Amino acid sequence: MNGKRNGPGKPPGPAAPFVSRPSPQAHQTDLVLRRMGFDGQRVGTAPAIQTSSFTGSPAQSPRPNRTAETALARRDWLLSVMERQRSLSTAASALIRCEGITAEQFLEHFYAPSRPCVIAGALADWPALQLWTPEYLRDTVGDAPVEFQGRREAAGDFELAKDRHKQTLPFSAYLDLIEANPGNDAYVTAYNSSANRAAFAPLMRDVRPLPNLLGPGEGMLWVGPAGTFTPLHFDLTNNLLIQITGRKRVLLVPPSQTRLLSHHRHVFSDVHDLEDEACMKRHPLAQQVQPYVVTLEAGDMLFIPVGWWHQVRSLDFSVMMTCINFLWPNNAWQDYPADS
Repeated sequence: MNGKRNGPGKPPGPAAPFVSRPSPQAHQTDLVLRRMGFDGQRVGTAPAIQTSSFTGSPAQSPRPNRTAETALARRDWLLSVMERQRSLSTAASALIRCEGITAEQFLEHFYAPSRPCVIAGALADWPALQLWTPEYLRDTVGDAPVEFQGRREAAGDFELAKDRHKQTLPFSAYLDLIEANPGNDAYVTAYNSSANRAAFAPLMRDVRPLPNLLGPGEGMLWVGPAGTFTPLHFDLTNNLLIQITGRKRVLLVPPSQTRLLSHHRHVFSDVHDLEDEACMKRHPLAQQVQPYVVTLEAGDMLFIPVGWWHQVRSLDFSVMMTCINFLWPNNAWQDYPADS
């Protein structure tokens, strides 16, 4: 965030200040951000990771079977340098929490630079924040059939084989199921959103537009008990996570640390869970990762840029909405290299 990017033909102008809730830990970040025209609160920083230096003589010509290996080493070296550079600045390495953000501020400081942030206060006029208890959801959706992801806990590849886990129940029966069996076994996810549009339509009267961030379109609901878990992955779109009921714990890792995460299958990491001790022992490189850790409270929103690794765990009964219908282009998925 050392500079601004302006749209074509649009002269730079002073940005309106964010409304922040400063804390002692965020003081240094606030000083830097105020000089840039807005206030921010640091949620957390990702310390610099340990890296190994790349050595070699420019005069040496790599053997043909080492060309690709050398190219990858140089790429990883460059990404390591980027991490070290970012760690030199609190403002550059902090995860910012902001309020009252305008469309121009969001585009210039977060969306265009692909930098995550937590946005607070934007849902103050959403009736859903007060209404969406399990009882209200049961009364409003009733016995309408809903699709969910079931029998997940016994399958290590439940995210890769989503179609295999599709199940359908009346919504009231689904709520009974997750109340009696909290954990990761049954979860209404964004993958089920198309099938559930009609069932959840009555709930949409309780949400409001976010014109500074989003254009026309519907969000995708996630409904589940404490203990649901989405393993470490990245998305092919920029995502806005809108926490409506309950809390979720999110770990974020920048794309520049991909080399530490055993990325072999589509958008998933073999590491699976950065908080699982046994998993980390199987993947020693991942022990160098220093993630951002964020607890989303009801009313918080988290912007996750395309390509940023993240894992999500519900701490309570939770309802979250994810949106990808931003005001700006969001089509990186179109040229993502497919698995061979």
